[in-house]
Amino acid sequence: MIRRHAAVLCLLAVLAPGLARADLVIYDDALRNGFENWSWGDANFASTANVHAGGFAIAFNAHSWQGVSFVGPGTPLQVADWPELRFWIRGMDGGERLSITLQHDGAAVATAPLEGFVSGGAIVAGQYREVVVPLGTAPLAYTGPFERIDIADASGNTAASTQRVTIDDVRLVAAGTGVVDPIFSNGFDDSGPPAVEGLIIERAVAIDGLSGDRFGWIDSAGLPRSATLALNNAGSAPNGSRGGELREFRYRIGAATRTVTAVSGGAGGFGYVVSHPTDAAVCTGGGDSSSLGHFTSGTFQRVFEGRHHAILRFTQAYPRYCTTNAPATRYDLPVTIDWIIANGRDHPLWSVTWDMSGVPVNRLEDDARGPYGELRIDGAASDAARGVIAGVAWGDRYRFTSTTNPVTFASAWTWNTPNTIPFVKLWTQSGATMGIVQTRTIDQQDAGGYWGQDAWGRTSAQGNACAGGGYAMPCDYNWPFQSINYELYGGATRNARLAWGTNFGFLGQQQYRIRGNANYGGGANGTALPGDPMASGWPRKSYATHIVLGTHASDPVGVQVGQVEAIQGLSLSATVGSVATSGRSGVGDATSMTYAPAGYDPVYGALTFVAATNRLDATVTVPAGRTLRRPLIVVRQYSAGLPTTLRLDGATLVRDVDWLPSPRGDAQELWITLVRDLAAGAHRIELVP
Repeated sequence: MIRRHAAVLCLLAVLAPGLARADLVIYDDALRNGFENWSWGDANFASTANVHAGGFAIAFNAHSWQGVSFVGPGTPLQVADWPELRFWIRGMDGGERLSITLQHDGAAVATAPLEGFVSGGAIVAGQYREVVVPLGTAPLAYTGPFERIDIADASGNTAASTQRVTIDDVRLVAAGTGVVDPIFSNGFDDSGPPAVEGLIIERAVAIDGLSGDRFGWIDSAGLPRSATLALNNAGSAPNGSRGGELREFRYRIGAATRTVTAVSGGAGGFGYVVSHPTDAAVCTGGGDSSSLGHFTSGTFQRVFEGRHHAILRFTQAYPRYCTTNAPATRYDLPVTIDWIIANGRDHPLWSVTWDMSGVPVNRLEDDARGPYGELRIDGAASDAARGVIAGVAWGDRYRFTSTTNPVTFASAWTWNTPNTIPFVKLWTQSGATMGIVQTRTIDQQDAGGYWGQDAWGRTSAQGNACAGGGYAMPCDYNWPFQSINYELYGGATRNARLAWGTNFGFLGQQQYRIRGNANYGGGANGTALPGDPMASGWPRKSYATHIVLGTHASDPVGVQVGQVEAIQGLSLSATVGSVATSGRSGVGDATSMTYAPAGYDPVYGALTFVAATNRLDATVTVPAGRTLRRPLIVVRQYSAGLPTTLRLDGATLVRDVDWLPSPRGDAQELWITLVRDLAAGAHRIELVP
């Protein structure tokens, strides 16, 4: 489970004694640790309806001033020791008004409306939301002793006795007392084994003038990583919102910590959207036709915060000012971005949906360049101290690699190795790298843009890729994935800008021309020819990518490309439960898509099954010559709370060490990171509730 409050965050201790303290459970199926029920009204502490986890929950009336009350052991508790209360709440009608009160010696010492502590800002009908109450900060702002917690109706309304709310999994979070880790900065000592509840989340982190959420986890090598995502609901920071994106990333290189931060200026940060029109002749003039998405504020939602997995969602209305014909009209495209963090794995996943359903078909002919941004990928403390970019590589239907260090427009290159998984990456002379890797093949989801395919299958030894421009590298406008192509006119660069790429029409056209092979697009400047392959760019477009940072020597981008290639050859089956064969087309698109291969959800990069009465007996067969590393598994129609047993090839694994489960009650799913590498061959996975 996660630990979060305004300033301090700590893990459940399985570390050295004295480094951290376990949470104080108040209720999980029953009252714990000496707490007593002093509730008034009709409060049922053994309700079996609408349980969040386990077998029971607490249901009480949300009217007539009724409520629940927990009274602790005889010795008062101290806010300094227990600075945060956390639980889950489910409404019946939605919008119920409750209050939370702390008492000491029979008197109320602090009280506040509960709704401000509920994820999303309100209690919702028929849905559990998490409640996180920092006791020592406003509006409670209490720092003394207490022994009683009341949660009660604050409306005073009268209603039928069936109007009830349900709460579950109530606990106080312990304050950290350990040493400060340079990655997590929260008292977690990572010198020992991963904590039982290894995903940690710290809210309200100050980051570049904004507030953000920081996620800390253990990667596949057993080393700590963290990512800080600035929230996108503010517009007062320099240059506008500058939110909804990655602003800091930390990972371990041996005993050293590399801290990747945002560059100064408008492009700083990573993971926002950008789009360009095919032509700027018919525009409103009301804004930048290719504005950076982090300049448009929006909303965020903590969709899922589990024991080992989390989803943070950013939404915005991204403005488009140019249309294919008069009259010029501004359209604000709904954009949904999910960041997925999985404990036990290395790289965050970025998943997006662009929604053109409110725009007439063929009124837009735009590309998509999200995720977009620029970071100091080598951990430099300032923009001036950044290392020189040594090379650039990408993969559309062939793999391109610059072969001259540092990379300039005069660099030699190869573009002649066939490729199936789209990617792009940069690396520095100091040995750092960053890249983007799609979760699907290029045949399944078109990626890469413009008309560079006339150089496919060649190397620079066979002639310049930019014949008209007179230099060896592809012309600046003709890189399929934007990166440093506009930064090389002065020679080598320290700029590490990186972005995705698609062809024009990817957003808005009923049919747009994709880049098929070297025989396609032979017309002048990419003019379409008969027989060119086409794809739909309307009404919605969705795709997902892994965001990869690491050392160039270890080639993490190449490793991730290999993992997506391995997934394409998987065979999944089940004797208890079933293999999921379809699901949502995107994080903002409920339209169903058929999975290929069956059981692989590319929206979240997960192997996906359907439980039968909360059980699963499945087989994952890895193709010859491949190894599947630390797979993410999602089990649907799972409602049994935290499972106890998972067997791999007949051996029972240790929960929270060998497999990392996160029940997602609102979606009736169980998310699992399998802390195992699966070699070629068949592997049996048995889940027992």
